[in-house]
Amino acid sequence: MRQTGAWVHLEALLEGGGQIMLGTVKPIVGAAVAHDGRQTLAMLKRRPDETVEQLMQRLDQALCKAIDTGQRVDEINQPRSDVRYEMK
Repeated sequence: MRQTGAWVHLEALLEGGGQIMLGTVKPIVGAAVAHDGRQTLAMLKRRPDETVEQLMQRLDQALCKAIDTGQRVDEINQPRSDVRYEMK
């Protein structure tokens, strides 16, 4: 199927059996996560005053970066945090 929507990378991820999660990853309210079925490719934290549409656009761009370069985007895990959400 040819993708024509605004979020082509997210559409391709879903069509390929991947998952997208929007919601709370305690204690983060407003998380956006993209997982391809094997590994997490992007974990974003919603910015102050950011709309859901803007968050989804950033998630699509982060997914594109992960696919093109192999660099996964992780805004959830902080280097000094005791709590880590693994990107497998």
